[in-house]
Formats: sequence, structure tokens, C-alpha cells
Amino acid sequence: MAARLRTESEAGRLLLTITHDIAVAKAVGGMVGVMLDGRLVEFGPAQEVLAQPRHAYARALVAADPARWPPPAHAAPGVIAIEGRGLTKRFDGRTLFEGLDIAVRQSEIVAIVGPSGCGKTTVGNLLLGIVSPDGGEVRRLEGVAPLRFQKLYQDPPAAFIPLQTLRRGLEDLVRLHAREWRAVTETMQRLSLPNALLDRRPGEVSGGELQRFAILRTLLLDPVFLFADEATSRLDPVSQKQVMAVLADIVRERRLALLMVTHDRALAERLATRVIRLDAGAQDER
Repeated sequence: MAARLRTESEAGRLLLTITHDIAVAKAVGGMVGVMLDGRLVEFGPAQEVLAQPRHAYARALVAADPARWPPPAHAAPGVIAIEGRGLTKRFDGRTLFEGLDIAVRQSEIVAIVGPSGCGKTTVGNLLLGIVSPDGGEVRRLEGVAPLRFQKLYQDPPAAFIPLQTLRRGLEDLVRLHAREWRAVTETMQRLSLPNALLDRRPGEVSGGELQRFAILRTLLLDPVFLFADEATSRLDPVSQKQVMAVLADIVRERRLALLMVTHDRALAERLATRVIRLDAGAQDER
């Protein structure tokens, strides 16, 4: 993507790029601005701003690049929470993958990377039963309620009722599933969600804030397996680092099995215990 953007600039066109991705900003080059609370707090050549940022927030932003993250402490993997054996999926006569084996254990973070259209999201959807395989089978940990196999969507607005306040939605969940409101407030603190947001509707908070509410709601269901489909794509690097650190802690604390799809190879390699690459139907596990 960055190469295509550079081509436009080199052709003499004016290019304005808005991105959370530090790597994209670095690759595109030119002039870079850093915004905080609606203000431009730093501006200058990309090589200078991204190498030696002066403003405190700009420094935090650059430091939050996944390539700079320290690797998390992983717990020893437990039993298999969910697995697919010999999975095959075709769409419109095209085979995405064939004979794919994948297993995610408790206390394990598995990342799937690969180009767009290779079937990353489809793998997770097959494991959850959202779509059916054309071949192979899926097995889940026995004795666990289906509700504890959950998905975090890339587009959080689609998962919320537009006219319902966030508080009302969470109150309904707490009542329906016999949870305590204390769990809501404690998890909100961990995700840096202020209480003032509770009385807003989904369209009245930022995309990053709404994604954190989606994570909060999912965690309240005490999942044994969580499929995170580009779950941090709407977050700025600082928020992404914070949220993924919280998820990594919860993986250890609750022995959660986490399967994540991402385009960010650096994020996958820093966070995951295993990385699976899907490309043209091939599986390369590292």
C-alpha cells in the first residue's frame, strides 16, 4: 500500500494520508504531522519526526510501534480449546485453502497473517461455525457452552444497537447472563474507558472507544476461545499497545485461547506464541 501511495506522490500529485500505522507513515515519507485532541502537536519531515520526536505524545506514538514492543510473558499452553482438521473452503469456484489443520490451546495466542483475500477471517469463522467448511471438521473443548466461543469484529458499529446507550446494552448483558456490574467497571478501568461514555450511543464515541467497549462486552461472557478479527485496526498505536497488553494479561489470567487475524506482521510476531501464514492456499507456521 505504501508503495502505491508513493507512486502517486512521485507522479506530482498532492498526497494527504491519514493513518494510525507508523510503518506506513515512515514508508510514505514526506512531511508528517502528529495530532492530539484536535491539535497538531508536531509537524516536520518524516525522517526527523519519526526518528526523534519532540512532543511527549509523539514519542509515545513512535514507541508504541509493535516492532518496538517487548515480547509478553507467555504461560504454558493448556489443552486444545478448539481445532480444525483438514479444513477446506471454496468461494465462487476458488479454493481459499485445502486440508488446513489448526489448533488453539488455552493460554495460547495464535496469529494468522497473509495478504487480503487469502482466507484469514474465514479460518476463524469456520472454527466458530459462522460458515461451514467444504471439507474437514471442527472440534471444540467438551462441556463448554457455545456462548463462550466468541468473536471480536473488525467493524464494531455493526455489533451494537445504534439507538441504545452503551450503559443500557451492558446492563442488559449483565442481567441476562447473571454477571455483576463490578466486572463492568473493573474491565472499563483496564481498558481506559471513562464512565462518562456509558450514557452515549455507539455513534457518539470514537471508533477506538467503541472497539474497546466491544472487547469489554466480550470479556464479560468469560470466553474460553476468542477470535479477534483485526480487532485493533481502529485503534491508534498507543491504544493498540494498551489493549493488546490487557488481552495478553487476560490470556494468562483466564487461560483464554486467542486466535487473532492481523495484517501487521510485527504485531503478530511480538504478541503471538505462534504465527500462521496463509498465502495462496499454503500454510507456513513459525
